[in-house]
Parts: sequence; C-alpha cells; structure tokens
Amino acid sequence: MKSLTVAKYTFSEFVQSKILYNVFFLSLGLLLLTYVASEFTYGVPNKVALDFGLGASSISTLLISIFLGANLIVREVENRTLYMVISRPISRVEFLLGKIIGLIGIVFINTLVLGGVSISLYFLLGGGWSYLIPFAFLFIILEAIIVLLIVIFFSLITNTILAVVNTLVLYVSSYAIYEVGKTTFASNNLFFKKMIAIGEYILPGLSSFNLKEYILYEKVIQIPSLSYGILYGVSYIFFLLLICTTIFNQKNLD
Repeated sequence: MKSLTVAKYTFSEFVQSKILYNVFFLSLGLLLLTYVASEFTYGVPNKVALDFGLGASSISTLLISIFLGANLIVREVENRTLYMVISRPISRVEFLLGKIIGLIGIVFINTLVLGGVSISLYFLLGGGWSYLIPFAFLFIILEAIIVLLIVIFFSLITNTILAVVNTLVLYVSSYAIYEVGKTTFASNNLFFKKMIAIGEYILPGLSSFNLKEYILYEKVIQIPSLSYGILYGVSYIFFLLLICTTIFNQKNLD
C-alpha cells in the first residue's frame, strides 16, 4: 500500500513535468508519416502505419526507461527528499518499488496511446487483424521494464552517465549478438558459435520481444513460444527487481 502511494506521487510528478507531451508529438508525427507513406507506398500503407507505430512505441519507451530511470533514485538522493521519505514508516524496498511502478505507469500510458493510434490507422487503411498485434505491444512494455531495471541497477552502483552508457551498450549488444548468431560465419565457426551462446546466456534476450517482422511479413509464431516469451520477461523482471532492491537496501546513502 505504501509503495502504491509512492507510485502515485511519482506518476503525478512525471505527468506534471510534461513528459507525456512526448506522446502527443509522436502521435502527430505518426499521423503525418503515415499520410506521406501512404502517398508513396502502393498497396501496403496499413503495414507502414503499423511499422511506424511499433517503432515509435519501442523507441519512445526505451528513451523514457533509460533517461528517466537513470535519475529515478539519484535525483531523490541529490534533492534530499529520499531522507525525508525513509525517515517515515516506509522501507527502502517499498520506496524503490513505488518509484519503479510510477515510472512503469508512464511507460504503459505512452505505449497505450501510441499503440491505439497506430492500430487505429492500421485498420482504417484496410489492415486485417493479427493475434500478434496485442502481443507486440505487450512485449514492448516488458522490454521497457527490463531496460528500466537495468539502468536503475547501474545507477545504484555507478553514476548517471555511466548508467546510461552501460545500459545502451547492453541493449545494443543484446540485439547485435542475436543478429550475428544468424550469420553463416557464426554457424560454421564452432568457437565463435560457443562465444555467441555464452553471450546469449549472459545478456538479456531482448530480441525475443521484437515481433514486428512476424506481423509485417505475416509469419507464424506459436502460442507456446509467445507464452515462453512472457514467462521469460516476467521472470527476468523479478530477477532484476530482487537485485535492485537488495543493492538499494544495503546502499550507504550518506
């Protein structure tokens, strides 16, 4: 209950900071880009709309998670507000969870609005229903939460700049190692193949949350695979939450 109070305050704070203007301008940009693309793209303007929508949702949630998440706790320490809060009957874990939930709320609203706009355009332009569409936006949210917790982890053990840099490197590496693993060279080189396998084991499998290719090219992906993706994402989130709360609980705030 105390975490929800902190979450409500955090959510209101971000709303007042006008961060959700990002959603408004991205929605306008999505409408404009879709209109321009529909004039130059023959036959598939609906897929262009959905492509832009998924891309805008993914990029915006990524930026929100990284740049707001990096300062989520650091700002409270620098402003000394954290000391006033934890002097009351609320634990550090409850405070941290509340801050995280509040920022997740911003990520959810961002994805919900942009997803609603892109899906509406997709159907208005003649697109057909795909069971993968809601999963695509759900996976965008899961990926954003994982990235958010990673940047919070780095912010607790380093400074803000290094937290952002390390998270970006980890994000790019996660996708890069997946793409490299599909090359012929990686498949034919046993040592390189093992190194990639180790990298995939250590790094978060963020590429598994990207369903855009399956939707746009109408590829089939089985429900059990989608269920595994959800289970993997939720498990990884709880794992990162455990690490972050443990570090924050033991961190010297003086």
